[in-house]
Amino acid sequence: MILALAMAASVARADVQRFAIVVGNNEGATGDRPLYFAEVDARKMQGVLTELGGVSLLNTRVLLGKGRADVLKAMSEIRAPIASARANGTETVLYFFYSGHADDQQLHLGRSGGLTWDELETLLEKSGADVRVAFVDACQSGSITRRKGGTPAPSFVFDLKERLDSQGSVIITSSTGDEASQESNEIGGSYFTHFLASGLAGSADDDGNGRVTLSETYQYVYHETILRTSSTRAGTQHPSFEWDLSGSGDVVITELGRQGTGTLLLPASNPGSFAVFDVDRHMFVAEVTVESSDRKVALRPGKYLVQERLPTHLAVAELSLAAGALARVDAWQFKDGEYEDDVAKGSIDATIRRAKMPKLALHLVTGARGFSDPEIQAEYFPNTPAGGLEARFDWHDGKYLSVDFLGGSGVTEIQIPELDYPVSVGLDSATVGAGAGWATRPWIVQAGGGLHLEGIWMRRRFPDGGVPEQSLFTVSPGAQGWVGLHPGNFEIELSLRIHYLPFVVDGRDDSMGFSELLLGLGYRF
Repeated sequence: MILALAMAASVARADVQRFAIVVGNNEGATGDRPLYFAEVDARKMQGVLTELGGVSLLNTRVLLGKGRADVLKAMSEIRAPIASARANGTETVLYFFYSGHADDQQLHLGRSGGLTWDELETLLEKSGADVRVAFVDACQSGSITRRKGGTPAPSFVFDLKERLDSQGSVIITSSTGDEASQESNEIGGSYFTHFLASGLAGSADDDGNGRVTLSETYQYVYHETILRTSSTRAGTQHPSFEWDLSGSGDVVITELGRQGTGTLLLPASNPGSFAVFDVDRHMFVAEVTVESSDRKVALRPGKYLVQERLPTHLAVAELSLAAGALARVDAWQFKDGEYEDDVAKGSIDATIRRAKMPKLALHLVTGARGFSDPEIQAEYFPNTPAGGLEARFDWHDGKYLSVDFLGGSGVTEIQIPELDYPVSVGLDSATVGAGAGWATRPWIVQAGGGLHLEGIWMRRRFPDGGVPEQSLFTVSPGAQGWVGLHPGNFEIELSLRIHYLPFVVDGRDDSMGFSELLLGLGYRF
């Protein structure tokens, strides 16, 4: 009985519950050029950790394009389930992944501010997990390969010999503190995350036991990242680490035989370097080098392309993989193709085109419309309130395009020179406008200005009767300027438009200026 109880306790203690917080942010801080693949990399890592790493969707928090407050909230919310698991005698592991911009002080999390390295380490420690593993792929932008910002640790290879149930943390970063990390249009992501995800899917399983450990992962990512970046414009990139673990053994991150996945087998009879592209998710998921032994990669069910890039052409094999199935890819299954017909490259180019598309902001606006000529204002067009909807599209290079619809109505008194008493008049107006110009980078405060063109319809009506309604339609050119406060995705903006208004009324061919002062409340998607 004592032996049975001891064995039961041992089994209970051997249980491991895994948690993950996955963050991707393409935007960065003021002055950062938006990235194309940071959020794609985050989705890629989410798939690896949930499909192969034993992290349930319930224990996963995915933050794409979110800010500082969202990350702090996620780190806070994860503490309760971790504490509950530990109270039940279960070991816990927390994975934290970040891809985006950074500098030597902090992660850049959009307009809401950043997260310093010290804050990150404190949050990981206070999570309460037995083992905390953070992968930080922090970047700044470049041209074909974009420069990315550094990490706080030196670069060197190490051999982790730690137990899962030990206390401590490991932070693996994409580069050293004085280097650039890089992302590539060719692979549709950053080099570091590309090889990290590939390694965890099985490329790093050197001993072939179907389990990828932390030490295997680091050795693989370190070697492959250095090899691939040694000839890039930004220079060689060295992944680095910061660790504080006690115990012996190694930390298993992924298991290749998990239920719900299939296995891709690349036999030693067809050596070479192969890239595996997930057709459904439009991303490369593994890069495998086959030499003297067969290599296996665990993948979710779906359609895949296996590519070998040869000096003169592209060799491609297509396959469908079912859950629990083993799909062997032999040499005869590859078909020769031209590089310009590369389906995977076309999908990545589509991702880049989507990333270059402008951001949309929708605003409800309210304010007042007034006319510059006091005489015309007193006799014809009194000031009226106005309100409506504005949509603005912001491009990454600072250009913007806006469209708006405004309506206004009011009843007041005007003084007609021929009469010695005021006359009650109602003024209705509607405008459809379009603007174009330049704006500062979206940040907590943003400003912009440019040209604005309105088509304006106005009607005068006389509630007391006796005078027929009068209306006019004209096109009014002008200019606009605005300044906004953007706490997160919500926006509040104040804009001023000044227009030139040509008109003919009562046989009088004239023109004057009019202005609109508007307050907008909206949301940036």
